[in-house]
Amino acid sequence: MRGRFIILFLLFAVGVSAQQIAVKSFRKLDSDLSARGREGRTDQNGDRCAIIKVVTTENGFVFEPDALGLVGSVRKTGEIWLYVPYGAKRLTIKHDRLGVLRDYLYPERIEKACVYEMVLTTGRVVTTVEEEIGGQWLVITADPRGATVYVDDVYEAATEGMVQKFVSFGRHTYRVEHALYHSEAGQLEVKADQKAELQVKLKPAFGYIEVNSVPESGARVLIDGKEAGITPYRSEALASGEHSVEVLKVLYQPVRKIVTVKDGETAQTTMELSANYGELQLTTAAAAELWVNNERKGKGQWSGRLNAGIYVVEARQPSHRTVRQSVEIKAGETHTLTLADPQPIYGMLNISSTPGKATIRLNGIEYGRTPLVIKEVLVGKQLLELSKPGCATVCQEVMVEEGKVLPLQLTLPSGRNVVIRTDGEGDSLYVDGKAVGVSPQQLELAYGTHLVRAQRQGHSIEGELKVAGKEGEIVFLLTFGLSAKAKWAASVTEKQKQVLSRLIDHMVKVEGGTFRMGATPEQGHFITLNEQPVHTVVLSDYYIGQYEITQTEWEVVMGSNPALFKGENYPVERVSRTDCELFIRRLKDLTGLNFNLPTEAQWEYAARGGKKSRGFLYAGSNSPETVAWYTDNSPGHTHAVGQKVPNELGLYDMSGNVWEWCRDIYGDYPSQTWVDPTGPARGEKYVFRGGCWNEEVGNCRVALRNYWTSDYRHSVLGLRLVLE
Repeated sequence: MRGRFIILFLLFAVGVSAQQIAVKSFRKLDSDLSARGREGRTDQNGDRCAIIKVVTTENGFVFEPDALGLVGSVRKTGEIWLYVPYGAKRLTIKHDRLGVLRDYLYPERIEKACVYEMVLTTGRVVTTVEEEIGGQWLVITADPRGATVYVDDVYEAATEGMVQKFVSFGRHTYRVEHALYHSEAGQLEVKADQKAELQVKLKPAFGYIEVNSVPESGARVLIDGKEAGITPYRSEALASGEHSVEVLKVLYQPVRKIVTVKDGETAQTTMELSANYGELQLTTAAAAELWVNNERKGKGQWSGRLNAGIYVVEARQPSHRTVRQSVEIKAGETHTLTLADPQPIYGMLNISSTPGKATIRLNGIEYGRTPLVIKEVLVGKQLLELSKPGCATVCQEVMVEEGKVLPLQLTLPSGRNVVIRTDGEGDSLYVDGKAVGVSPQQLELAYGTHLVRAQRQGHSIEGELKVAGKEGEIVFLLTFGLSAKAKWAASVTEKQKQVLSRLIDHMVKVEGGTFRMGATPEQGHFITLNEQPVHTVVLSDYYIGQYEITQTEWEVVMGSNPALFKGENYPVERVSRTDCELFIRRLKDLTGLNFNLPTEAQWEYAARGGKKSRGFLYAGSNSPETVAWYTDNSPGHTHAVGQKVPNELGLYDMSGNVWEWCRDIYGDYPSQTWVDPTGPARGEKYVFRGGCWNEEVGNCRVALRNYWTSDYRHSVLGLRLVLE
């Protein structure tokens, strides 16, 4: 072997086995978008890899990644591209002559779809025998990329459609193949002066078929016996040559053709369908169902297409004899057939009752009074009903058989035991205007509807009691409501009593419990610092107003209406907290009930829905437009209370319309559990809650807090009451 000795003097002299690889620099190339373009790759998680461009003039490097692996590498001119997954930290570089650079730690974080440059330096003092190279690179680029490449009849793996192989000088054979393409083969000369490059673009050996059907589309298409689609249809790529095309459609004869597909072309064919059906027109009695070969077609009359053949047609009707007939349908012909009406099949009922003279209804139709024999009753299941004033109605399903008499003796109960209760004891009770004692009261009442009235200290309530059924005791409850507990002042007017009774009876009971107050997770990105920390609150039972205090309610107590947006059922606004305290004192004097502003905890617990809470962002929904009046939908004013959807407790407008004063002085939230909290003992500003017609939607959340001084009045600020 001929050779020559060359002494290479590099950056530093070390032994042959010593490390002679170093990283001169490593930096991120912010303007390089290679990793995001067509040359980029994805890792096993589907994320875009980073590219580390290793700048070196040397060949023969081996790169060993850390545990995250290496997706691939590509040799470029003057550099090697490494495809590295996100989060990679280390790289080992090996070379059979230059040694090993072990566990190189990347100085920058490896991010997704970013490009980095690593400049390598290598140095050695070594005496080598440089042999003459006896070969050159052969590069074959194939189109399409998935083509199979053979060099000298040996399969060569391609990367992105390219085969690179170092071969000896001289002639070499190649062959490129791909399904649905014409293969290409040949020879090429490999010389010493430069690498041999060849680009092979295979010609398609496929085309397409377009299939249409007339006179109707929607026919099934089979190509070479396999289901392909529905007309109008365009195939995927098909090998050039002849293909069998078959079209099938109900009521038409199958059509089959041989279609020739040519390279790169679309063969178009139109399949003409021949009718294989006739028309059948059927009529019978309007109430009868028409059936063809046990398939229901309609009632009374039907017309439609049927394949040529013999069919059994029927007219069916419950409790009637079925009419059946055969008919032959011929292609291209219309056949009209009228079936005789199905005839009824009868039995009889012999009905008596205790007591007698009960009204008889059969399937809702009245037939007379007991005792009675009913002839010509249709066979099958029938619903019999007997009724008489003062007795329970009796319903029974009976089975009537053809030509037979079914005897029936039925008893109608005359009354039932009833217990009448109220939400108190000792209330006077009246049934149909007659005194029956005091609550609770047990008595027997005749079947039917009765008017029950209870009376307590000048208050009375009524209800209808329907006595029906057969078994068990009926318990009937009358509830006076909270207004019955009012101790009205001697000075109260009839109008005040009427308006305030309605206010009292619209107080909703909130069952006490434990909840998390403040910036809970569903509040999302809206949360503010004063909603933190989230803390646990334990509350006792209380009542809260179903609605905000209206202008009518304020005016009957205070004698004036300060609201800017006038309306009897609109919320009162432009009231300070001091005004609210005076209103509550006067309301207590008039009713004798312990009204108050809600504590901040009571307000938020009720707004969230109490024990029925479903964790909404707003009071009753995550969709603010359904539960709140705010700046985007108000427009520019308050609205009558109770127009939106209530929350889980049936409370209206706790998000939006007007802000609502609370009892608490404003202060920071605690971190520990609170039981029935009433807020800080001292402070200058008071809490109000709920958002208003003039606020952004985020300020109508159940957790949002606001506050101002007690003398603050504005058209956005009103109140709601609790009763303890």
